[in-house]
Amino acid sequence: MLDLLTAVGISLAGFALQVWPRLINRSFGIDTWRFTLLAQAIRDTKRLPESLPHKYIVPGSVDNPPLLPWLCSLLPKDWLDRNQGLISPAFDVLGSLTVYAMGHAASGQAAGGHFAQLAYLLTPVVPLEASNLSLRTLGSLIFTWAMLSVQAYVIHPVWWTFLLGVAGVSLLAMTHRMAMQVFFFTLFWMAMATGDVHHLLVFAAGLIVVLFASRGLYLRYLRGHLLMISFWMYNIHNRLAHQVRGNPTKERKHTDFVRRIEHLIWTIPVAPFLAVNPWILYTFCALFSVLPGAPDPWMKSFVLWSATLFGLGIFFNLPLTRFLGEGQRYLEFGTSAAAAVAGAMVLKFQGNPAVWKVVSYAPCLIGLGCLAIILFFQVKLVVRNPDKSITPALRALIDHLNSRPAPVRLACLPHGLADAVTYFLDNGQVLLSDNSVGVWELGDWFPLITKPLTEIAEKYRLNAFLVSTNFVTPEELDLPGFEITFRQDNLLLFERKV
Repeated sequence: MLDLLTAVGISLAGFALQVWPRLINRSFGIDTWRFTLLAQAIRDTKRLPESLPHKYIVPGSVDNPPLLPWLCSLLPKDWLDRNQGLISPAFDVLGSLTVYAMGHAASGQAAGGHFAQLAYLLTPVVPLEASNLSLRTLGSLIFTWAMLSVQAYVIHPVWWTFLLGVAGVSLLAMTHRMAMQVFFFTLFWMAMATGDVHHLLVFAAGLIVVLFASRGLYLRYLRGHLLMISFWMYNIHNRLAHQVRGNPTKERKHTDFVRRIEHLIWTIPVAPFLAVNPWILYTFCALFSVLPGAPDPWMKSFVLWSATLFGLGIFFNLPLTRFLGEGQRYLEFGTSAAAAVAGAMVLKFQGNPAVWKVVSYAPCLIGLGCLAIILFFQVKLVVRNPDKSITPALRALIDHLNSRPAPVRLACLPHGLADAVTYFLDNGQVLLSDNSVGVWELGDWFPLITKPLTEIAEKYRLNAFLVSTNFVTPEELDLPGFEITFRQDNLLLFERKV
């Protein structure tokens, strides 16, 4: 009982580490407001929305899986608006407890599970992804559960583990499109490495079940995912571009700190991956020292799982394959397995007097380094990030738009403000889409503006542009026929002259 209470305590410590910056900046988030909007549509209609034409200038068939919006719709709107920053950390409490069980299984001891939890909550990518309401934390949690259920069938191929695996695959399919893609590639390479087709058998069965259970709705999500893959296949060269200024150069760096980090990951082959999850080093140790003779099948499974995703991350970080998802995204789905392996290996090294002292101290050094990285990025990316937050200036601007007598058709620069404005704007529509077909239609606007803004305005019948001067200066915009009608802090509103 004490071991379980300790695991719960570590999980709550991880929750506190993830939540503190959101208590300071409660309105941070990009995808956040897209999901709160879908949740409100579900509350209003008591069903999944087909489309939201009253909100989007380029509407269509909503093609994001429904699990997260549905879960959010169970919460009162006012509470969710104020506390959406708590949702992803709450999911991660379940993730941490799952890692405890994995570490316990890998090491055979509760202490191994506790070490695994500490490694997990101090993996930099984990609290940073949980910093706003998005699919990634929930997707990673369901990915972990689905992988565990599939591995249960691979290790013990009986009827009930088969059903468990099918249920896991089906749930993941209704959660996160990218996670489903990573899941397939991971199972494929694990099957190749082990020569065991049970991985792919249960995956195929899960797809068939979700296809029939959803009455074909899953095909819409699959179509949307394939469209996004094809979109980035043609536009990946502009993935990190500044929407107005173009791709960064040595002389002209991107204004967005996240884009600068992503550019670093693209240009340096492996080192940034170790910064994303340094605990993967224990997986490399296990590959050569534990895996060949490991009697426990779960330990072997976790080592293979985390090593496979690290290899896939390196592969998909190559320029020719990057359109299938940047490499660091693959690494994120291996954090739970890497933490479980790290917990088992730390315990193994601590109990071996022949191990060098520096190896025994390594977990403390890695943990402190990770904590410093986490705190730095939380302050930089969450606490002090006005262009991804609902600031007082943005609230005032939205109130100004809502008070207008005529509806507004608005575009946002940066594009990242569009989801927040869409959610809170009651008097008009925003240049955005709720589906992947619409993203294709917006190819002249995102990820790089390829036409004069006057042509963009005519094409989409825009009568206003919201501009952050942190992102672009007014002098860089060629907007004849528009004038500044609102100015507060870093925000400007350009409206068409009457």
